Amino acid sequence: MAAAIAAAVASSLCCIGPLIYLVFGVSAASVAGLSQFAWLQVPMLLLSSALIIAGFWRLYFAKRPVCSGRFSRGRMLVLYWITVPIVLAFQLYPYVLPWLLE
Repeated sequence: MAAAIAAAVASSLCCIGPLIYLVFGVSAASVAGLSQFAWLQVPMLLLSSALIIAGFWRLYFAKRPVCSGRFSRGRMLVLYWITVPIVLAFQLYPYVLPWLLE
């Protein structure tokens, strides 16, 4: 779940500059350099989606149950369903934000 969140955040790095400018009303020259990570957007979107799907399969369809000494299966399900909207928000905001601002 943590890897899916990290991949989703990495996929949105190319669009963080305009978002910071929009939210805080300031611009920084160093933030403009983050557009060099645009080529990573698609691979990171695929990676985060694959990790979320793998987590879903592991929690619901795997023959071996998820074993963890710290969390029960119920708690892992709650954490999974908290994580999914966070990952989707990071994955989709570069596409949804311009649509909302029009």
